[in-house]
Amino acid sequence: MAMVFCRGCAMEIHETAPSCPQCGAPQTPSATTQPSDKPLSWMAASSLILCIACVFTLFEPASWDRNTLWGMGLFALTGLVLGTLSLVKKEPRTYMAITGTVLSGILLILLIWLVM
Repeated sequence: MAMVFCRGCAMEIHETAPSCPQCGAPQTPSATTQPSDKPLSWMAASSLILCIACVFTLFEPASWDRNTLWGMGLFALTGLVLGTLSLVKKEPRTYMAITGTVLSGILLILLIWLVM
């Protein structure tokens, strides 16, 4: 028989109690004890991975020929589309979609400036 402390009044209660018998506070499990039931959004993750690949390519200016810039532009545009779709569909892990979308937008502006 395992005992835990009430989240409301700190009285010792049984771990399976749905609420405290003394104060009535609900005893919902914390988010850290249960695994996340939300799956990883492949669109948000792909958006972020594509943008990171573009950022790493920017650190090697010696390899910037026209084909490399077009490839980076395609990666950034794909990352922008996937991140935006993930945000519109309200998928979980929005922080990855937001980061991918913002990075993609910045990279596209930078790549357009480099091509011109």
